[in-house]
Amino acid sequence: SVFPFRLLLFGTFILLPLMALMLFHLWHNASSWEITSSPYFLPTKEKTQNRSTNLLIFNDTGSEIEDFIAALKTQNITPEITKEKNITRLPNYNGAIKISRQGKV
Repeated sequence: SVFPFRLLLFGTFILLPLMALMLFHLWHNASSWEITSSPYFLPTKEKTQNRSTNLLIFNDTGSEIEDFIAALKTQNITPEITKEKNITRLPNYNGAIKISRQGKV
């Protein structure tokens, strides 16, 4: 009858706080992860990664997209704008974005 009581005390005062501390540590480390584009796209200032490419952009809106380009540059991504309508024919890029107003009024 003493053994279950000791087991309950051990679980309450030792295991629960230890598990809470471990979960807090895991949560804190996970929240400090940073996802960056650097493995895929060339940075705006340094071009050091071998497998990185510019981010290919095709502007099919008929208007300027300078705000979008500026937003990419603030994320340290070098955009390259193309006039080629079929961007899938340009295979030497890690990523491409086609911006259009199709379906918009």
